[in-house]
Formats: sequence, C-alpha cells, structure tokens
Amino acid sequence: MLLPRVLTALVMAPVFLWVLYLGSLPFFVFMFLLILLALWEFHQIADEGGYATQGWWGIAAGAAVALSLVIPGVRPGVAFAAQAPAFTVMTAMLVLVVREMARKEKGLAILRLAMSLTGILLIVWPLGYFALLRDLRGSNAALMNGGAWAALFLVVLIWTQDSAAYGVGLALGKHRMAPAISPKKSWEGAAGGWAAGILISLALRELFMKDLFGRWEIVVLAAVLGGLAQVSDLMESLLKRCFGVKDSSALLPGHGGVLDRFDSFLLTSPFLYFYMISVGKVG
Repeated sequence: MLLPRVLTALVMAPVFLWVLYLGSLPFFVFMFLLILLALWEFHQIADEGGYATQGWWGIAAGAAVALSLVIPGVRPGVAFAAQAPAFTVMTAMLVLVVREMARKEKGLAILRLAMSLTGILLIVWPLGYFALLRDLRGSNAALMNGGAWAALFLVVLIWTQDSAAYGVGLALGKHRMAPAISPKKSWEGAAGGWAAGILISLALRELFMKDLFGRWEIVVLAAVLGGLAQVSDLMESLLKRCFGVKDSSALLPGHGGVLDRFDSFLLTSPFLYFYMISVGKVG
C-alpha cells in the first residue's frame, strides 16, 4: 500500500504545486475540476450507502456555486460584496426544490435535497475558498503575493502533518483517537503530525514569509490550522462511516479519492482565507 501511495504523490504533488505557482485562471480551472470530482465522489458514496441524492442535478448546482465564487457582484462596492455567490446558492436551492416537486416519487424528496445541499456546503464552498486564497493580494510590494504564500503555507502544513501523522502512527500509535470513526488514527500519530506541522511552518516563515507572518503568529496559526485539519479529516471519515465505504473512490492509488486527499482543506481553507482578509494583510 505504501508504494502506490508514494508513486501517486510523486506524480500529483509537482502538478499541484505547478498550477498553484501559476495561480489565476490555471489554478482556478484546476480547483474547479477538483471540486467537481470531489462532489461526484460524495454523490457516489452517498448513493452507495443508501442516502438518495439528486445526482447530476446536485453536481451541476455545485458547479454553478463554484463558478460564482470568482464572479464579482452585480454592483461592486456596495456593503455586501458577495452578491454572485449568494444569488447562485439561492438559485441552486430553488432549482433543486423545483426538481423534487416535479418528481412523481416524493417519499425521499427531503433526503435527496438535503444530501445535495450538504455536498455544496461541505465540499464546494470550502474548497472554493482555497482557490480564492491563492490570488489574494497585499496592499504593498512585500505582500503583493501574500495569498500565494498563504496557500503554499497551508499546503505544506497539511502535507507535512498528514505524512508525519501516518509515519508516527505506524511506529508508535497505541491509543486510538476516534475508533468509532477512524479506527487507524491514533493520538500519538495526531500529536506527531501536529508538532511536525508547526515546526515546518515556522521554518517556512523564517525562510520565505517574514514579511507576511510574525514568528509567534505563524506558530499559533499553524497550531489552530493543524487542529482544524485533523477535525476536517475526521469529519470526512464520519461521512464514509455513515455511507459504509472505506475510500471516497479509487481515483488516486494509495490515497483513495480526491475527497480523501483534500479532506483536510475543508475547514482550514475558509479559516485561513478569512483570517488573512480580517487582519488586513491582503484583500
């Protein structure tokens, strides 16, 4: 199992880092396709587990919401700037409700609607914020590429934490962290991954991001994001436990599916995005 995992990472990691470096349209297109694959996996495993969804209707609604995140409001500059996403979510919900009203079979209408909306709110919305994070710009030359560095910081933190948790868990893991949700995860592995994530984040700051983050700031931020990443990972494991599947798909040998590989970004991406704009570093 380890060899396919390593080989897949060796192929996919450079591709992901390359489009992250390019940013703008190439990165958004990549993230858009990734979001659609993750949403498709969600619908597949939900149906497999006996949780009815709206299938391609739900996926199409999710695609529209993902696209809306990069469309400016119809009246830029007004108090509420996120007009396009808000309008698209409202419209998507209306379309999905009308779709259920048009069906002859009404017994599972609320379940299908709830599952489709869950896919949008749990997958499309948070991963969309990772695409937005990449292209945030600072107000001065030192912070001009602040969003790109913040996105790289999050990627390095999560990859380091995942890898360290996997290794430490295999070597030292004895106490199960959440046996009812994810039997293989241990407290030892979680602690090892969390500590490694903080250390690599501090090193990244000292080498490349002194203008973007303070020393204690990066430590606290890495600690919070590391904790959120582990909760996010367990959240996806809970979904799979409910649906009765081991992996979200077999698209990535050794890693499972796209949703398995990017589950740690579900809670961390929105948090880091809103942190960066809230403290005024970028906007």
